[in-house]
Amino acid sequence: MKRLHLLSAGQVCACLLSLFWVPVPVAAQLVPTDPQLQSNQSLSIPRKLTLEQAETLLLQRNLTVAGSKYQIEVNQAARLLAAYKPNPVLTVGAEQLNLAAPHVFYQTDSNLAAQGTYTLRVDKIIERGGKRELRTQQADALVEAAKAQMRDTCRTQLFQLRQAFGTAILARENLQLAVETDRQYEQTERLTSARVENGDLSPAELYRVRTGRLQYQQAVLQAETAYNQATREVLNLLGANPGEVENNPETASRLENGATLQPVALRPNVQTLPELLRNSTLEIVGRLNDQPLSLDRGKLVETALAERPDVQVARHNLEAAEKSWKLAQAQRTRDISVGVEYQRVGSDHAVGVVTQIPLFVYNNHNVEISQAESQYRMAQTALKLAENQAVTDVEKAWQTFQAAQKTLQLYNSDNLTQVEKLREIAAFSYKEGASSLFELLDAQRAANQAATAYNQARADYQLSLWMLEQATGKPLSQKD
Repeated sequence: MKRLHLLSAGQVCACLLSLFWVPVPVAAQLVPTDPQLQSNQSLSIPRKLTLEQAETLLLQRNLTVAGSKYQIEVNQAARLLAAYKPNPVLTVGAEQLNLAAPHVFYQTDSNLAAQGTYTLRVDKIIERGGKRELRTQQADALVEAAKAQMRDTCRTQLFQLRQAFGTAILARENLQLAVETDRQYEQTERLTSARVENGDLSPAELYRVRTGRLQYQQAVLQAETAYNQATREVLNLLGANPGEVENNPETASRLENGATLQPVALRPNVQTLPELLRNSTLEIVGRLNDQPLSLDRGKLVETALAERPDVQVARHNLEAAEKSWKLAQAQRTRDISVGVEYQRVGSDHAVGVVTQIPLFVYNNHNVEISQAESQYRMAQTALKLAENQAVTDVEKAWQTFQAAQKTLQLYNSDNLTQVEKLREIAAFSYKEGASSLFELLDAQRAANQAATAYNQARADYQLSLWMLEQATGKPLSQKD
């Protein structure tokens, strides 16, 4: 080391620290907070609930969606860490102290073999090969993958919510149908009882009516149970329990920020809740979509490959794996550690510069490169698998849509009107004594089966539309 007598120890320390000083960010700036990413578990559930309201609540309350939101914040923090430069290292040392006189800090006796030595050193690693840039790009890809994963979670959870909603609407309409059919059977039973008392019919006919009515009474119980189970599933997907549903069905839930979910104005063509369900926790408001929709299968496949979130997750993971592979290759570019040192030996002052260069004697990073390449190949396979799954889902949903659309066309207004006319004619003929009880029961059974099948056909058609939206990852339109 070259001796230096021009600067004091304090001045040298100040110079060294000023050269290597790096500003430290405030802790509050570590993870940027997005208000839209925060779940709102305090949001209550209106008793009269539409699908649009339920979807909004699901994005804010669903626990699975909330977990994926937190993963975004984790990846954003990891991205900030990846962009940081290596911290400098400060070394402070005291050597060759005289234990016989510990209170003497500086030993200036030239006759002593060991002079008191005090060292102040700062080391800084200089990264080469674009490692920090590659780390940042890899972290950016992982952040985008987490965002896409959240959208994919929303996609699957929304589909489950729609399934539960559709089941509840179907159960509600089947219940209304079963109640109406049971009421008609009750009228038939009274009419048959009167005719038996008058001697026009055998008592066995009355037993036949009562026996036939049992299946419709059972249908009422089944529909009521299906509705309550579906509404309970809706609450589960919303991360809520029955106690969080507002008791007043005419008021809407108020958000923390002052916004409200507006109450629903029931349209004349929307069926209201049957009397048997008045005490149910939720009143599902809505109707099944039976409007024909013209779609292009090729465009649906293109949309799925471009818009579907799980495919985007695989693409971003592939990008991250590619950056990881390049980062592993960049490890062969040696980083340099530069250190600046100040020492006081006895009464002398000295400075020096130290440079460290790693020697790849035992580890030349071949293993890391091979591992990163394998992960890249795995990510390629995962992307191909996701794309194949998207195409398969679209094809399956398309076939379901085509079958549901054809089935729904069978139950047009003319066919349903004819079945209802047949039932009315059979009821009138039986009342006038012109037809048998068997003919009336058969007409009523046919009308009930047709109406039940029509409800199921509409539910299947609505579900097929939701399946297409889930398969493509995008709402449907006439242009698709």
